[in-house]
Amino acid sequence: IFVSFNSDSETERRALRETVYPKLREYCRQKYGLEFQVIDGYDGVDPDDVYDSRVRELRLKLLEQCLQSSAGPCFVALLSEEYGSPCVPSEIIVPEFETLLHTAQEKGISTKVLESWYCRDENAVPPVYYLLDKHEVLPDYYHKAEPGLRELDRAKWRADFEEVKLVLNTAVTLCVQTGMVTQEQAKKYFTSALEDELLFALENQPLSVLQKCICYVHKIPYLAYLLQEQTSTPKPNSGENSEGHPLQGAKGYSRLCWLRDKLLPSLATAGGLHVYSFTTSCNPRLGYTQEKKQKYTEGLCQQFYWDMLSLIDSTARRREECLDRVMQEAMQHAALGSMYSELYKCERQEMESIKEYILQEGRRKPLIVFGGPCSGKTVLLATGAKQIHFWLETDPVVVVRFMLAMEDCSYLRSLLIGICQQLAINYNKKIPLNYRNTKELQELFLNLLQESSKQRPLILILDAVDQIKKEDSATTMWWLPCSLPPSTKVILSTSPKKSGILDTLKTLFQNSSCFLEIRPPEKKAWNHYLAQNLLAAKRRITSGQQMYTNKSLQHSCLPLYVNLMLNEILQWRSHEDINEQSLGKSVHENIERLLLKLEKKHGAKLVAKALGYIVLSRSGISEVELVDILSTDDGILLQFFPLGELPNKMRVPDCVVGSLLLELRGFLTERGFMGSQVLFWTSRHIQIVIGKHYLSNRETVEEMHSIMASYFSGRWTYGRAKPIVVSRDCWSEDEKQPADQQLSSGGENLFKAYVDRLQPSQPWIFDLYSSDQNYIHTNIRRTRELPFHLQKSERLDELYRNVVTSLDFCQAMLRLGQVDQLLSEIEGASQFTNRKELRLLNAILKSAYCLLQVSASDLTMVIQTNLLPFIDICPNLGNFLKQAYQEGLKNSAIAVLHSPLITVPCVHILSTLDSSPIIAILETQSDTEIIVALKNGKLCKWNLGGHITFEHIPLKGSNVLGAKVSGDRKYLILFTEYSSLLVIDSSSLSLLYEIGTSKTTIPTTVDIQQPVKGFDMYGVNIFVWFKGTTLILVFDLHSGNMIRQLNCHHAVTCFCTSMNGMYAFCGQVQNAVSIFEICSGHHLATVSSEFKESSVFSVLLFEPDGEMYVIDKAGNINVWDIQAPNEPQLLEELCNPEEQDEVIVIDISFELRVLLLCKTVHIEIWDTFFRTMLEKFKCPQKSTFSHALLSSNCESIIAAIKGFSSLFIWKTDSGQCISTLDLSYGDIIQLNKCNNHGALVTATSRGFLFAWDLDVIDSTSSISKTERPIKSVLLLLQGHHFYTADGSDKIYKWNFSSCKIEAYFVHQDLIENAALTVTGEYLVASEISGSLYVWHTGTGENLHHIHAIHVSQLLITPNSHFVVSLCATGLSKVWNLIKGHVVCNIHTYLSQATITPESTFVLGLHNKDLLAINLWSGCVNKKFSCSKELEVIAFQTLLEYPDYVVLITSSRHIYTWNIPEETVCQQFQLPFCIATHLNDFQISVDGRIAIILTSGNNVNILDTINGRVYVLHTEGTVLHQKLTADGSYIVFVCYSDQHECNCNPVLNVVQVSDGKNIGHCFLCKSPSALSVSNDLDIFVGFEDGSVGVYTVVDPVEDSLKMK
Repeated sequence: IFVSFNSDSETERRALRETVYPKLREYCRQKYGLEFQVIDGYDGVDPDDVYDSRVRELRLKLLEQCLQSSAGPCFVALLSEEYGSPCVPSEIIVPEFETLLHTAQEKGISTKVLESWYCRDENAVPPVYYLLDKHEVLPDYYHKAEPGLRELDRAKWRADFEEVKLVLNTAVTLCVQTGMVTQEQAKKYFTSALEDELLFALENQPLSVLQKCICYVHKIPYLAYLLQEQTSTPKPNSGENSEGHPLQGAKGYSRLCWLRDKLLPSLATAGGLHVYSFTTSCNPRLGYTQEKKQKYTEGLCQQFYWDMLSLIDSTARRREECLDRVMQEAMQHAALGSMYSELYKCERQEMESIKEYILQEGRRKPLIVFGGPCSGKTVLLATGAKQIHFWLETDPVVVVRFMLAMEDCSYLRSLLIGICQQLAINYNKKIPLNYRNTKELQELFLNLLQESSKQRPLILILDAVDQIKKEDSATTMWWLPCSLPPSTKVILSTSPKKSGILDTLKTLFQNSSCFLEIRPPEKKAWNHYLAQNLLAAKRRITSGQQMYTNKSLQHSCLPLYVNLMLNEILQWRSHEDINEQSLGKSVHENIERLLLKLEKKHGAKLVAKALGYIVLSRSGISEVELVDILSTDDGILLQFFPLGELPNKMRVPDCVVGSLLLELRGFLTERGFMGSQVLFWTSRHIQIVIGKHYLSNRETVEEMHSIMASYFSGRWTYGRAKPIVVSRDCWSEDEKQPADQQLSSGGENLFKAYVDRLQPSQPWIFDLYSSDQNYIHTNIRRTRELPFHLQKSERLDELYRNVVTSLDFCQAMLRLGQVDQLLSEIEGASQFTNRKELRLLNAILKSAYCLLQVSASDLTMVIQTNLLPFIDICPNLGNFLKQAYQEGLKNSAIAVLHSPLITVPCVHILSTLDSSPIIAILETQSDTEIIVALKNGKLCKWNLGGHITFEHIPLKGSNVLGAKVSGDRKYLILFTEYSSLLVIDSSSLSLLYEIGTSKTTIPTTVDIQQPVKGFDMYGVNIFVWFKGTTLILVFDLHSGNMIRQLNCHHAVTCFCTSMNGMYAFCGQVQNAVSIFEICSGHHLATVSSEFKESSVFSVLLFEPDGEMYVIDKAGNINVWDIQAPNEPQLLEELCNPEEQDEVIVIDISFELRVLLLCKTVHIEIWDTFFRTMLEKFKCPQKSTFSHALLSSNCESIIAAIKGFSSLFIWKTDSGQCISTLDLSYGDIIQLNKCNNHGALVTATSRGFLFAWDLDVIDSTSSISKTERPIKSVLLLLQGHHFYTADGSDKIYKWNFSSCKIEAYFVHQDLIENAALTVTGEYLVASEISGSLYVWHTGTGENLHHIHAIHVSQLLITPNSHFVVSLCATGLSKVWNLIKGHVVCNIHTYLSQATITPESTFVLGLHNKDLLAINLWSGCVNKKFSCSKELEVIAFQTLLEYPDYVVLITSSRHIYTWNIPEETVCQQFQLPFCIATHLNDFQISVDGRIAIILTSGNNVNILDTINGRVYVLHTEGTVLHQKLTADGSYIVFVCYSDQHECNCNPVLNVVQVSDGKNIGHCFLCKSPSALSVSNDLDIFVGFEDGSVGVYTVVDPVEDSLKMK
């Protein structure tokens, strides 16, 4: 909004600035997602420059911007009793000026001052006399170092200004009277800034603009009376423009009256202008007092606020939430293309080549456009993209990506995702939401290119591919298609040198017709371009100046150079001395000249900081954000402190920043980014020069990033004043300084002040108006900028605590549809902070990618479900989890008490993008990096957070066979097929030197002809042994020379050294081990086993115990005492002669003394302390193992089975498979446990790497599961336990708090039925064989084992005294629970039986009737019978009304039966479709609500009181359902048709009173049982034997229910 005030309205302006504007800004940000910025042209302007004509021109430019770009109100004017003073014109055309000059001289008026301030300029069209700048006449005017000289020049300017104005006014008046100057020409000499701005803003404007403008008229009759007195009785020496008087004379006042009394009312009547009038009456004796002015100011602020709110609501539109990432990205690049194409208009002959490529059929290769920096590649492609629709007669799909302008596009994954999604929309193709790796994305990309057709050809334009990052080997351009489909064209642009992209492309596409070199236009074309632009600006240059322009074009014809030169010559005056130094000789030199000119005009500090902040921003910042940030920069704000005043509130003037940005028009523009308009450099070379000049100091850059981080974090919002250190010299003696602000600084005259910088609030989500969902939107700018600046300023702890582990941040990103960006932010933070919990969080969100893409509101439930099982190993995420529960309860009535998910999330997946197999995975010195070695010599350094770098070691035609790192991890050793060792620096992956093992420097005892079989390292020694030989050669790591050899008795098979490096232990064939002293090479001893036919597989040393474990291929273990290495003693032989399979892998935990032997068919777990086998497992399904490892805590085994693309996790104590790790990208060829990195890393045959957190794997071993799918969950009315049955011979007792199995009750046969007493003290179970068991649940004692016939149903009376066993083929019996004897026999078989609440009758169906059998006699006491054609099909007892039963007959009638009185009441009749397909009937304890489940997707709700049936429609097939006991909620599990990912099925809770779904939770695996307690705790049993526990949190009593 541009505000037009007179210069004396400081009180009103300040009140509005400090009290009203901030509130309006918050309103706009919160409600509409828009910025509220006020341009006050007098704010920050030197008082001596108020009437400067250049300041007036600047105000009009800023006003024009507001009128054109405002999304709401755009102009506000305040008219009082002052018209304002006119200013001196900045330019006067030559004939007019000379006429005025001649007229004044004829009248004897001195024109010396006029001639000294105006200079002729022939470069203007037409020629003009222009007003010289103050410093050109008064050199000390801006000289801050010499205040005295400066004040003299300022006084001289004030005097000259009045004299020039007087001369011109007199001359103009005379010329108008004589007709030499027209009234229109004369207007500029007498018009005030107020009138100029009013006429510019309101005259000839459309209705849409006028309706967004407000004018306030303040009439003060007392001041009007004073004017009348002044004009009727003028004082001596008092002119019309008497200085210091509030009124400006009769002529000015008449113009003011015309404006406020005629123009404004007419526009209000005809055009919709908003005009408000105030009148202030004054006491003639007192006049217009300060009290009156203050009262008026307060009223104005209040009126302004409410008027502006009303106008904003009527004109502004809420910024659309950018949920569609695809459309958002496409629109951003389209806008960039439009902006780039308008940068300059110059004919380029290369455009014809591009047009020919687009139109020509049969060209199946991309077109690569290349040229040097600033050659115009981007403008050329942007212009071509706009022309394609005119060139082609069909409907082309044009996809453009400017990779230099958009940071995300420089990453291959983000680039391909955006392109694929846009192509899928254009060609109406359904594509997956999630992509596990870049290779998968590239395949999708190639497939979508095939969708083009003659009717809808595809043109893909990628600008600046040389800017692409090295991640995913993107710079090798492997992702580009070798051949294009017939209707697809691809145009790329690149610089010739950067990243070697052009050379790579020339290798891929060797046809020269694929390449188009961009050459700068010729000098003639640029001269024409310059002439056109000068003429458009009403400028020209002299012939002498043209000569230097031509010389400059000889230096460079680059487009950016020419534009910079044009910006310079537009300022040239005809009288100026132009020489060869007037123009720079390069692009960067001209940019430096531009910056120097800005510094002279606006101040070096302001220019450096303002431009620096723009460059340092991640994606650009808006103009108002730049003002905010500069206001928090103390060094900048001090420049605008009012002299002699200590402000409580202050910010940098918006017009000051606006004027600076206007100077950069053409080089700094605005572009749309995620719904905001941000400042954007049109060329990266301007940023480079700014960085070189202003951002070369690291501390300065870090401080600036910190200031930006503080701004976007909202540190100084809500009136929090920021301290600033100021000099006491700035204040007058009368200014009171608070004592607590004094700063002790060694005698310096400084003190600390606290100033509110008027900063806007920075919530993650604007939800102040949350009552209306339409007004909840995301703070996009904060989500985008804050993480970046916290990282750059190294405030990593804040980045971790306040951003990536803030639920609000995650929700904000998901609301924007930025799932990939959220994952990228967390992944980046995990690299910088090296926190494993961030890798876990990232993996959890990745696993729910599909769900979060379509349903951001499910984030809280995803966190609860997936993070809860691992919170013990990542306690730092506890607060994040707490936030998920607190936020989740705002939108859902379900909370997770125990998550059943025991899937280990994959921390990261990566492709090596190479067909060569992976031969080794090695740890490095870094805690986050590992090295992956490929057979072809390619080395990958992988940061487990995601980053990967590649190096290729030249192998001269050989292949790598093995790799190891040195003990200090500084060196990496590769050995090749040609028996050479390559020594590599592990940090840089550079080859240091090669060791040839076949060419030794000292003679060996044997001639080595065999290839290397293996090698090992200790310290500086490398030990190498050869296939089938008894020799081990020892090399020096640093020199590569062989220093000694070790001779064994038999062929060497394995090798190890002692921890101190003194002894070597060589395993050999014939089960022998030789011991050597390394320093001397002396042989100390050789030991062997009786199993000579086997060879040693591994030698393990337990040095603290002085023991050596020798393991042979057959799995036999010999334990030796080696405390005396020269005399080893056999301690024990652990043999297993029966098994024939061989050992393939061993793993050892020296700390826990656990040894794993993985054979082809078996896995053995040994306790090396007691030398006993703990467990032994056989490979399932007649398969064979390929790899196996122990988990970190040795409580589980991680194993791979041949033919399966998964890793299996088994518990070591039970052999139960508790989880699987899915790989699905080829066979497993490497399985490594990187203990220092805390990661399990796996490589597949297709070149993919997978990483899992070892601690997370360990935590899965503590999660309880049963052996089979849960069939039923038995609950207690009260207690800390629940029980499950899974159809096996066990019933499991679970602890409710921990959800772990505390005990289980083992039976002799499979269990078919189980029941608990109400108190949970006793458990009764029946086997399929018919036996009954009675257990005491507290002690685990089996009280009774009763042999009986097969039991079809088992019931316990509510009083816990009796058990009823119903048998379909024999007598049913009533048992005494405690004593175990039979109370009575029941001869009638009952189905669907239940016991009445008072433990009197057992009810059940028999031959179409409902019978009530007495529990004491076993006889039928009561009977409900239907007619012959009808039968009872379902019934339920009522807990609150124990005498009543509700039943349904086949006639669809519902009856209420009073058992003692045998009375029947017919309720109502059900619809036909319900009764004929009845699957389940449940009723509340008071009988008011019932549910009936039928086949299909509906649950029928019965209101038995009113006799109504309501149908609850579900998203998919209902699997399980329960009505809560009080009838308040329906809990059910169904499949969701809206989600295609593996998050199905869904647990739902529906409120019966209104049918509203008040909560849902994605279970992500198949449920097999469902139970709900009276406390509304939900127990879900799953097919994998796990149990999930959830709770329904009553919205009213949520604080009481949360655990």
